Order: sequence, then C-alpha cells, then structure tokens
Amino acid sequence: MSDEKPKKSWREIDKGRDRSGPRKQSDREAERFQTSTKYTTYKTNLDRLFSGGGAQLPEHLREKLKPGDTGEAERDEARKKLYAIEETKAFQAASTEYLKKHELPDDARLLDRLLGHPDDDVVEKALARLEAMHKAGTLKVPPALTQRLATVEIDSGLPAIRKRAAELRKAIR
Repeated sequence: MSDEKPKKSWREIDKGRDRSGPRKQSDREAERFQTSTKYTTYKTNLDRLFSGGGAQLPEHLREKLKPGDTGEAERDEARKKLYAIEETKAFQAASTEYLKKHELPDDARLLDRLLGHPDDDVVEKALARLEAMHKAGTLKVPPALTQRLATVEIDSGLPAIRKRAAELRKAIR
C-alpha cells in the first residue's frame, strides 16, 4: 500500500492561497459597522456639533476652552456664514460688512473668494494676507486659487496688484 495523497486540482490550490495571509476586514463587515446604531449616533452628533445644530461639546473639552474665546467663536461663526453665501453679489455685500467688523481671516478659501471683490482695497488686503500665509508656509492652496489669481492679473485696474497676483501665482505652482 502506498501513502500517496490525492492530487489537488488548481481550484483547490487557489482556494488554499486565498485563505492564507493576514485577514482584511471584509466589505460586509465595514458596511455592517457603518450602519450600526452607535456609529450613526456618533456621526449625527458630530454633524450637530460642527454645523451648529445644538449639540454641546463634551465636558472634558468645554473645560479646555478659555472664557475669552467667545469673540473668536463669534468671528468664526460669521466667517462660516459668509463663506456659505453662494450668490456673488450677496457675498460681496456681506464680505464688505464682515470686513467692517473683523479683520481678514487666515482662511485661504475665503481669501480666494475675496480676490473677486470689486473693491481694489479688499482685493489688495486679501492678496497681502495670501502672500503672508505663503511666506509663513501656512497656505494650503485651494483648487481654484491659481485661476483666480490669473483673473486678478487680467482684470485689476492697478498694475501693482496685477504684478503681485502674477508673482504669487508663479510662487504657488
């Protein structure tokens, strides 16, 4: 009698290979996790917290906030409302009012939109803030910024602003 093992087919060999190695979380397990009750409540609470839907910060995070931060919170809220305005003329009017009360934020997306403002002083201030952020290395370039700078180069009535916009556009490439 011989102790020969029966030969495995290629299908059996492939099945054996598929089961070897480290296990990965299957799509079904990930989907089950994302539809679980705890996960959905976690996500809705996060959405409420960041959209201003009435959710409160956890106690351990509230303690870390300083009492003097309320003005900063109001300014951030006003900035978020300003950025949410989609219509161009309404944005320009609201941004003029915002700039009367607050100074320019270090928000590259908002500064990008302010480059389209009809007032050359606002465009100059936004350009100066973008240049300062770029020199400091804190500028995260929004996708449309190079296009907007090119538009400023063409449309601006002041040669100094056109030159600065061109230099900044070349620098962030």
